[in-house]
Amino acid sequence: MRKSRSIFLSKSQFTRGLQCHKSLWLLKNRPELRAEPDASLQARFDAGTGVGLLAQQLFPGGVALEYGSGISQNISTTQKLIASGSQTIYEATFRHDNILAMVDILHKGTDGWDLYEVKSSTETKDIFINDTAIQYYVLTGAGINISRVFLVHLNSRYTRIGELDLQELFTIDDVTDLTRHRQADIPQRLAGMRQALQGGEPGIDIGPYCTDPYECDFKPYCWKHIPECSIFDIANLRNNRKFSLYYGGTLHMGDIPPDFLLSDNMRIQVEAELTGRDFINTTAIREFLATVIEPVGFLDFETFMEPVPSFDYQRPYQQIPFQYSLHLLANGRLKHYEFLGEPGLDPRRPFMEKLLSEVRPCRTILVYNQAFEVARLQEMATTFPEFAEDIEALIARIVDLMVPFRHKDYYVKAMCGSHSIKYVLPALVADLSYDSLAIADGEMARLAYVRLAKTNGMAEK
Repeated sequence: MRKSRSIFLSKSQFTRGLQCHKSLWLLKNRPELRAEPDASLQARFDAGTGVGLLAQQLFPGGVALEYGSGISQNISTTQKLIASGSQTIYEATFRHDNILAMVDILHKGTDGWDLYEVKSSTETKDIFINDTAIQYYVLTGAGINISRVFLVHLNSRYTRIGELDLQELFTIDDVTDLTRHRQADIPQRLAGMRQALQGGEPGIDIGPYCTDPYECDFKPYCWKHIPECSIFDIANLRNNRKFSLYYGGTLHMGDIPPDFLLSDNMRIQVEAELTGRDFINTTAIREFLATVIEPVGFLDFETFMEPVPSFDYQRPYQQIPFQYSLHLLANGRLKHYEFLGEPGLDPRRPFMEKLLSEVRPCRTILVYNQAFEVARLQEMATTFPEFAEDIEALIARIVDLMVPFRHKDYYVKAMCGSHSIKYVLPALVADLSYDSLAIADGEMARLAYVRLAKTNGMAEK
């Protein structure tokens, strides 16, 4: 058996262990059980890498270490750069107490070295201090005098106009005190992780920590005993109440104690699951349909967002509409209109010009989940005030098709607690679903469009 202090950990493994010792054990001993990141998660990883590289330009002239050079080589190179008087090092690499830390930006300040951790978030979060704390522990243990610690993140209030202004794009928060206050707990935390790694698989049951603060990539393994449409699928039931049922021995909806408080909508879902009963409130549905007046437009649009704005009057992570589909029903005839922005160009103005023209005949515009569409349209009205009056007139005609499903005026077992159209559609029309589509949801559409924009950008270079 290895001595506990000989167990090697990286910064990311340390933060994983803070969330769950079992997750750390599985990573070290059963990595094949780890779920591969889906396209969306991988895109977020890639975006984070890009933000980190861009942040290096805040401290130009530094020396970058390449991960492919190997850990030992990078540790040696870091020491040589420090000894030779380098002022800025990107990905400076250190090891202490068998913990590896790679610092995004290490910059020589007036009183010592300043440590900068870069995040693609738009705010400093408490969980980020765990990253800076373990880096501080390693670097000070390795003999580096760290005078200050900073968290670099995107500024959500920055609006691009012209060339990127990196000083405005990024916000730098001093987290020195927060980082130092966590030092006292680190040895005990490390000892607990190393003890867990010395034995067999920890007998840790599932819990809120499976998704908080991050969704664990071993969740499919740890949750394999949870059936479909269990208590965890009860819509709008708080997570702590779900786990209170689970830890009390209740997993299936049929075993929920009669005195356990559920809302009326939750009771509808549970009863439908247990009995197969369909819930159809014909009065409410008729009232809803009475608000739908022809000509009717059936509108759906997609957006993309990016951490670093590409266009004028765009903020970090702002939702940018790039595509819409509009079916117009009038006098029993259906006509289709559509728009797809040119990848790499700002799609908002042509999107809005074409949409306003094509919805003009509509007395009702049906959307699914109007809060999203209305918010995006209002943003467009702010960005393009010349369209504001027409956009407000469009919004006034919007009716949300989600309403009867969200209110459980129509609910069947196949919807499994969800009022998402991906569940509602096949529940209503068994032959229709999103499963066979090459691009089956808005996230896939966003990723495909962003890839096209990157491809066009590379082709133009």
